[in-house]
Amino acid sequence: MKLLLFAGLLAGLLVTASCSSPSTANADVVAKVDETEITAPQLEKQFQSRVNGSDQPPAPEEMDDLKLQVLTQMINDQILLKMANDSGLNATDAEVDVKFNEFKSQYTNEKFNELLSQQKMTVDEIRAELRKSITIDKLVNKEITSKISVTEGEIKDFYDKNKDSFNLPESYHVAHILVTPVADPQITNAKNDDAKSADQARMKAAQLLRQIQGGADFAAVARDYSEDPASAPNGGDLQFQPLQALDSLDPKLAQAVQRMRVGETSPVIETKYGFHIVKLLEKDAGGQKDLGDPRVQAQVRQVIFNRKDQTLKNAFSEMARNKAKVTNYLAERIFSNAGKS
Repeated sequence: MKLLLFAGLLAGLLVTASCSSPSTANADVVAKVDETEITAPQLEKQFQSRVNGSDQPPAPEEMDDLKLQVLTQMINDQILLKMANDSGLNATDAEVDVKFNEFKSQYTNEKFNELLSQQKMTVDEIRAELRKSITIDKLVNKEITSKISVTEGEIKDFYDKNKDSFNLPESYHVAHILVTPVADPQITNAKNDDAKSADQARMKAAQLLRQIQGGADFAAVARDYSEDPASAPNGGDLQFQPLQALDSLDPKLAQAVQRMRVGETSPVIETKYGFHIVKLLEKDAGGQKDLGDPRVQAQVRQVIFNRKDQTLKNAFSEMARNKAKVTNYLAERIFSNAGKS
C-alpha cells in the first residue's frame, strides 16, 4: 500500500525557496510550510513507506534524491491541506469511516494485520492518511474538476482535426481472468487470493472456470480472484483490442478470441504469463468511425477533459506555490554539504 496523498493529481511541483545559503533551523526540522514544520521522523516514516512498497531498495547514492522527492510530496500536501482548511473542506469523520471500511474490506483480518506490520503503520495512521487524501480530493474537485466543461463544438473540432485516427482495425472487447504461477505479496483482487505455484495456479484456474460455467458472473469472479492488478478491479475488462494487440501478448489468446462467439467464455489458456480465462463481450468490424458513435464521443470528450484538467492543475500548482512560504532545509543541507568528504 502506498498512501501517498497526491496520487498523481497535480503534476506541477510546489517547490521551495532559494538554496543560496542554509537557513537556521533545528536539525530535526527538514522543511517549513508557512508556520507548519515537517520533521525528520515524519519524513523518515513516509520514506520507509515508499521503500517498503518498492520492488528493490534504493541504492545508497539514491537515498538523498528519493528523500527529496518524498519531502517535496509532503510539502505539496501540506500546502494543499492548508488551502483546504482555509476553505472549510476538511474531511469529516463519516467520510473517513466510509473510505477506511472500503479499504479494509479488500483484506481478511489476517491480511490486514500483515499489511499494518509490513508498512509499520497503525489503524490511526492509516485513517489520518485517508483523511488527508479525502481533504485534498475535495479541494481539487472544488477548485479544478468542477470548473471543467467540454462543449459539443470542441468535440466536433477535435474529431474533424483527428478524423484519420478513428479509422480503426477490427477489434474485440474482451475480459479475462489471469492466475499467475508465482507468489505475489501485493495481490490486489478482492479476496486477496493468490496462487503460489504452477500447480496451484492450474487448479485455481480450473476451479474458477467451473464456477463460471456453473453460472457465476464472470466480472464478479474476476474482481474476486483474478491476479491481473490492472484489470481485476474492473471485472477483468480489457476494453476493445485489435487482434494484433492480443497476438503480441500471446498468439494463443488471439487464436482463441478469433474462434469465439460474443458472450462465449474460453477454456483455460496457458501462456507465458500464467493461466487465462477469456470472455468475448463484443466485436467491432472496424473502419471509419463517425462522430455519431457514442464511444467516439466519449473518447474525444475524455481527451479534451484530460487536457483541460492538466492545464488547470499546472496553473493551480503555481498559484498555490505563490501563496505559500516554503523553506526546504533538507535541500539546503544537501547542497551545502556537496563536495565535502
